[in-house]
Amino acid sequence: MPVYKYVARDVQGQLVTGSVAGADDVMVRRDLRDNGLYVISLSDQREREGLAGWWARMRGVKLGDMVIFSQQLSTMVGAGLPIIECLHELIDETENLALRRALVQIVRDIQAGTTFSQALSRHPRIFSEMFVALVHAGEVGGVLEHSLQSIAESLDKEMELREKVKSAFVYPVVVLTVAAGVVTFMLMFIIPVFEKVYSQFHSRLPAPTLALMATSRLISHYWWVALAGMAGIVWGFRAFIRTDKGRRIWDRAKLRLPLFGKLIRKIVVLRFVRTLGALVQAGVPLLSALQTASQVANNLEFTQAIAQVAGEVTEGAPLSAPLRACGKFPNLVPRLVQVGEESGALDDMLFRIAHFFDRDVEHTVRRLTTLMEPVLTLILGGIVGSIVVSLYMPIFTLAAVIKR
Repeated sequence: MPVYKYVARDVQGQLVTGSVAGADDVMVRRDLRDNGLYVISLSDQREREGLAGWWARMRGVKLGDMVIFSQQLSTMVGAGLPIIECLHELIDETENLALRRALVQIVRDIQAGTTFSQALSRHPRIFSEMFVALVHAGEVGGVLEHSLQSIAESLDKEMELREKVKSAFVYPVVVLTVAAGVVTFMLMFIIPVFEKVYSQFHSRLPAPTLALMATSRLISHYWWVALAGMAGIVWGFRAFIRTDKGRRIWDRAKLRLPLFGKLIRKIVVLRFVRTLGALVQAGVPLLSALQTASQVANNLEFTQAIAQVAGEVTEGAPLSAPLRACGKFPNLVPRLVQVGEESGALDDMLFRIAHFFDRDVEHTVRRLTTLMEPVLTLILGGIVGSIVVSLYMPIFTLAAVIKR
């Protein structure tokens, strides 16, 4: 649905500007008039978006955009402004086109009689289950300001977590990319020179050298086959992990990866307990909170385990018992959850667990970054060394040939 920018005057004659979605300009003018606004000018935003607007819509809404949006909305609601007025202000200030279009539609839905949380739930690609659940709890309990502040804090911590994880992967990715470029250069330009020299002596070459030269010919003359093969592997892998079975296998494999498996497990646990704590603190029923938190954890193996935990909680078991029995969580989690249940401060204890794992993830990232340097040095040394050895192995046999 297109978005229109309008300039209008209200019944008191005050100038009003804003954005609104509509099927066409006639319907937009009628809707604005029904709301007491008399249009002075109306322009279709699609005409001015151009390539930048298309790219913004394709890029979607980043986590940083959601952090800023939730913080601004929390501040405005806390100042006592009506939610409609807050959203109108944010529509004018939001630079992300996808978020702006969603907010325009949300305003229309609220004006049509839906609640704020219901309007948010119609945009699942932008507003997560946690976001909607916390807003709904805030509406029901009359503490929307606190729920929005909790959302802002949770999103901010999630963004910090992602930055920490990225810092662990930046170095190896850069080093491996440079190494791949160097190896490709050698295969395409250095090894063919050696191959011409060796071919002049008509000597039998060692198997490693023959394999290296065959790889060089493949890369040099059929590079498009290699690129197509790599693209096919990537496409096939992404298609595989979109299936239920593929995602289950991949999520299980990630938890068992060397070096990174423990880090990924800690991140999954951290996301789960932090989200669960925020939902419980906001007054969301425990079963609904478990379901939402399991989705935020974003690991199918944990999601299935938490579903079993929720089933036992439904039958009357305390949360700590099935958490301990499922075997997916470190012993610290069910132990402190039990303390929280007995003391009546489950949300506070969940936040304590989240704080512990947040620091643990940070320390793990630092250790991994330090460990990756010698590991990558050994890997790259092994690759380059293998190439060099394969190139110079024929020299020993050629020396004998030359003497003859």
